[in-house]
Amino acid sequence: MSDTDRPGGYASSPCMAAEIAPDYFDPLATDRQQAQDVALWRKAQRGALLEARPGAAQRLPIAQALAKHLDALLAERFGDLKGQVVSGYWPIKSEADLRPWMLRLMRGGATMALPVVAARAAPLVFRPWTIDMPMRRGHWNILEPDTDDTVIPTIALAPLVGWDGKGYRLGYGGGYFDRTLAVLQPPAFAIGVGFQGARLRTIYPQPHDIRLDAIVTEAGMQWSAMS
Repeated sequence: MSDTDRPGGYASSPCMAAEIAPDYFDPLATDRQQAQDVALWRKAQRGALLEARPGAAQRLPIAQALAKHLDALLAERFGDLKGQVVSGYWPIKSEADLRPWMLRLMRGGATMALPVVAARAAPLVFRPWTIDMPMRRGHWNILEPDTDDTVIPTIALAPLVGWDGKGYRLGYGGGYFDRTLAVLQPPAFAIGVGFQGARLRTIYPQPHDIRLDAIVTEAGMQWSAMS
């Protein structure tokens, strides 16, 4: 998918999506076949969107633009971030690298954290992260802070594989962020961060999908629950 594609176009064959009602939202998940169709459609979307992600040379200016838009959003919502606990992410699978932005927030007085899979099929935990923090390999070989300390984020970034204009996120399929946001207390201000070209007309939200508080891409704010 490129920036010239129509928003809402499908990255995979439309034949699978055609079997899903355009306004599908099944809060009780009573139609098992339709839920399975949605799962298959999402799997196809993930593969296509990951394949279409920008190359390394493109990702640097994208990350810089994302940082600028995140600064504007957080300044409007929180003002000074000193004392806030901000959960970022360690980039994988050609995600935009926001670690320079995270370090800048840290220098400004924010506590930075990274999400960690402590147990499979369980909510994430958040471990504090600093520039000199030793790192270790965790689940799926992702680097994570080498500490057992945990923090509760007030702001949490959620990397997007895909997204729609109603605030819903298509992730990697494990359900970790949705599972976490559903139980996190006090709730964090959840911001989806991703590429403009990853927009979908809808992700066909399921009962477990949690609507984000905001979605930001290199093109700016795309969704806000405050609007």
